[in-house]
Amino acid sequence: MTKEEAIEIGHQLSLYEDSEKSDVENQDLDHLWQSLYDICQLASYGILEDVEQEELDEVLHWLKQSQPLTKDYKETEIYF
Repeated sequence: MTKEEAIEIGHQLSLYEDSEKSDVENQDLDHLWQSLYDICQLASYGILEDVEQEELDEVLHWLKQSQPLTKDYKETEIYF
């Protein structure tokens, strides 16, 4: 997967709409990754309600697949 593909897929995830979308102003994978990481964390802990397990699983899969393409989050632990 390329960075461009990761960005395209990330924008198609249903939880992206609920995220802070910090990549809108800065078209960078790291900003998108952090936005989806944060929303996934909120959903995992039940802070964000009405999230289907399938939606959460899609984001977790995307985070793990795209993490090696990031600059600042290569070593970030995905613990939820």
